[in-house]
Amino acid sequence: MDEGKYQQGWLSVGLPPAPVLAVTGIVTFFLYLSWQMDEYEEQLRHRTQAGFWVLLVLGVLALVFLAQHALFDGEGRVVAVPAAWRGQPDGGSGTSPWGVAALVALLLVLVSHRSDFQIFKPPGFR
Repeated sequence: MDEGKYQQGWLSVGLPPAPVLAVTGIVTFFLYLSWQMDEYEEQLRHRTQAGFWVLLVLGVLALVFLAQHALFDGEGRVVAVPAAWRGQPDGGSGTSPWGVAALVALLLVLVSHRSDFQIFKPPGFR
């Protein structure tokens, strides 16, 4: 008979109150969300690293391709100076006006920002 009372009492307990179920559900949801975020961050880290290596390899291949076309002529000989620069036309000064303009523009930019370029002085140095 004691067994029947025990089973009857156990069944009569029922579900916990609604606020306890709500708090348990919210805590469970946030624990699940935290676990999902950890998984997402790990996947993101892995994909970012893979993307970095792909871009690094593509960049190196592009540099090799450009260097091959810039340093070798059609017959496979190394070209240190392009053929157009080897012989100076009559009356030519040998400098490119675009190169001089780029140098002047660079100097103007450096002069306009000279306050940004300060020499590091160690502490106590006068």
